[in-house]
Amino acid sequence: MDPNRTKNASEGIAPIGITSLSDMDLLNQPESRYECPMCLNWLRDPVITTCGHKFCKSCITPWIQNSGHCPIDNNNLSMKIDIFPDNCTKREIQEQRLVCPYANKGCTAKVMPLDLDAHIESCPYNAPQTSSRTEARVPCSFHAIGCKETFDTQQDMHDHLNLDTQKHLSLLMNAYSELKMNNDMVNANIDAKEQEAMTLWEAPGKGDSQACAAPLNNTSALIRSVFERVVILEQRNREQDIVIANLTKQVATLSAQLKHNTVRYCMGNYIWKIDNFGARLDQMLKNHNNMLYSPAFYTSPNGYRFCVRLNISAQNPLCFALHVHMMRSDFDDCLDWPFNGRISFTMVNQYDPDKTQKDTMMSNSTLKAFQKPTADLSSRGFGFTEYAAVKDVLANGFVKDDVLVIRVQIRCV
Repeated sequence: MDPNRTKNASEGIAPIGITSLSDMDLLNQPESRYECPMCLNWLRDPVITTCGHKFCKSCITPWIQNSGHCPIDNNNLSMKIDIFPDNCTKREIQEQRLVCPYANKGCTAKVMPLDLDAHIESCPYNAPQTSSRTEARVPCSFHAIGCKETFDTQQDMHDHLNLDTQKHLSLLMNAYSELKMNNDMVNANIDAKEQEAMTLWEAPGKGDSQACAAPLNNTSALIRSVFERVVILEQRNREQDIVIANLTKQVATLSAQLKHNTVRYCMGNYIWKIDNFGARLDQMLKNHNNMLYSPAFYTSPNGYRFCVRLNISAQNPLCFALHVHMMRSDFDDCLDWPFNGRISFTMVNQYDPDKTQKDTMMSNSTLKAFQKPTADLSSRGFGFTEYAAVKDVLANGFVKDDVLVIRVQIRCV
């Protein structure tokens, strides 16, 4: 892995609502002669250069205007004399027909490659599931100990937690006092059966050479009392098990809420720890359609929502591909679109920090990857199709205790 090697970020395709490419999606990928080497998608308004390379007109035009040379072989090019429309390739692409990715759900449409995205968004088999239930209000995090407040949004609950701290502390103290009192009562509650069993027979002292035997005439009563006491203790053990199970469930709920708030308030700084990495990598190498997705995180409490995708590169099976995907959130209608910001990937070298790999890229407002998402997971990602060589990641200290760490920083500009 060469940290000085320049990598170009580009838009990558991932299917809507699923976590790996299906066989149908692979069949819909363009052949190399129909693929633009800049955006890696079907050629749109194809042009050909005097040096023999094909590009989308919208991709090559700003490139030549800014650099003046071919992005493939670095030959000098001019828009006026070196770029020509490739009508032959355009006709060949228009003659192609692609099967809808939702064919397994019943869609029989076959469309031209450049019309596939528009068809997917309007496909009746891609309609979101509707629910007849009314939207549930969000309960307070301290609902389990007595707070009855509910809220329309997470932000309202956050404001409530900040304003009513004293009230919640009082609820916690009351709950603790009640639990302690119940435990004391259980420990102090020695009923008549226990009293009877204790008076029937007393165990001999440790140094007593003459053991005190239970009176013969009380043997039956002793056995009956001991049996009844065992039944009572077993019943109390069951009650305690129920109490412990309920408390464990409450702790798990509070932990889940804390984790949710952590990714919401991470302010675009997310650390993705991929555990059990060896087994996950084996699955990806055996089937390149397997992909790993990070949990969702936010650029601010009410900001943009992202996740990260790691998989084996479709262009180079010896390399990892790393992309970010926009995700739909409750506040998308209040945000500015398309997203505009700086995205940084850092793959942490856990043995030698000097070898940590850092890459930064700027968003591109013309790409679909940064438009307002119309599904839970945007179908387009943005990042590197050849981010790092698999062998270098394994050999150079990036994996420790079977854990790979990738830090993502997203800043709005």
